[in-house]
Amino acid sequence: MGLIEVYFGSIAGIITMIGLAQGYARELGRSMIIIVAIFLLLYVQDRLNPILDSVWRMVFSTEDVGAQQLFLSNFYLVLFVVIIFAGYAGRVITFSGQQWPMPQGAILSCLVGAVNGYLISGSLWYYQHIYGYPLSNLGWINPDLSPIAVELVRYLPQNVMPSPTPWVIPIAILLLMRVRG
Repeated sequence: MGLIEVYFGSIAGIITMIGLAQGYARELGRSMIIIVAIFLLLYVQDRLNPILDSVWRMVFSTEDVGAQQLFLSNFYLVLFVVIIFAGYAGRVITFSGQQWPMPQGAILSCLVGAVNGYLISGSLWYYQHIYGYPLSNLGWINPDLSPIAVELVRYLPQNVMPSPTPWVIPIAILLLMRVRG
């Protein structure tokens, strides 16, 4: 088990490299999918959790809080990963226009990839954090947060904008950028 910030930082780094390889025009389309996923999950989370709790109690007939937290965390993690995978594996909205030459194009691709990496790894971390790091029971992550990790939790995407409403703004901006070409 390693430090949680290294684990999620590695995920962000990998997404950044994918962004560099794919180019900013495609990564901006993926940014929109990521932001929509965050918006939707934040929007339904409070409404869906009581239903998921009822399903948990009905199916498993137990009040084990740790197992229930693992169930909720895994539900949101799997749902988020499926949406993101569909965005990366399928067709995305590609932003038109002239590609910027090197090195500006590579820098912009890296920046957009880094934002996507932050949104993806930060969201994965968020669902671990709010449910008490249930994957630590499986030995995948260290539940003891370092001082750096404690500080970084404050800057997870859903902690920066905890309401789903502000997430509509970047979606609208990206849609306007796409329409205006």
